[in-house]
Amino acid sequence: MVCGSCEQHGYHLPLDTDNIIGFELALRIADRSKLLVMPPVSYGQVWSAKGFPGTISLSADLLKKLLRELIISLHQQDIPNIILMSGHNGNYPYLKELARELLDEFRWNNIWHFPLTFSKEVLSLAKSPQPMAPHAGELETALMLYLHPELVDLSKATREYPQAPKDYPYRPMHWKEFVKTGSFGDGGLATAEFGKALAEDVVLRTSNLINQLL
Repeated sequence: MVCGSCEQHGYHLPLDTDNIIGFELALRIADRSKLLVMPPVSYGQVWSAKGFPGTISLSADLLKKLLRELIISLHQQDIPNIILMSGHNGNYPYLKELARELLDEFRWNNIWHFPLTFSKEVLSLAKSPQPMAPHAGELETALMLYLHPELVDLSKATREYPQAPKDYPYRPMHWKEFVKTGSFGDGGLATAEFGKALAEDVVLRTSNLINQLL
């Protein structure tokens, strides 16, 4: 089961970038692991990007409640294992939290949560420095160029490396306070070739891990 978001991704990527990337990667992982993929949950917890046009955020409690109901429905159908993934980083802590709650409440130990992460080796292929947040920059743009290039408008990509205020780690702060476009890094340097390398890396490593554990 894949979670995503409806969230601004600069001027060059669609609002459902996280849904597209998460779902496409999940399909490829499932193909290597003999799994079925549910239709994605297209809205998520998007606190940081609040205030940018098109961004819609669910509360963490509502997101967990929605996923909880879906998981209960699947459990009633005797699904042997349920895997939670997210194309949006902001959701992942709540997937882990929900799995813990379901274990405590029902003793279900077949709820898994796997983050979609990339190896240092493949990240080193990037043409631009890593920004403070991997959002709408070279990485996500490259993945979209590989997965759905028709949805990318590179002519509108921006280069922005914001410096967060010194108090950013110590109090709540929306990105809009220090980010102009809502994207981080240089999406204009992205290529489909880099996107393919990223996709193949995360699919191979995640599917191998799932096959070892399940």
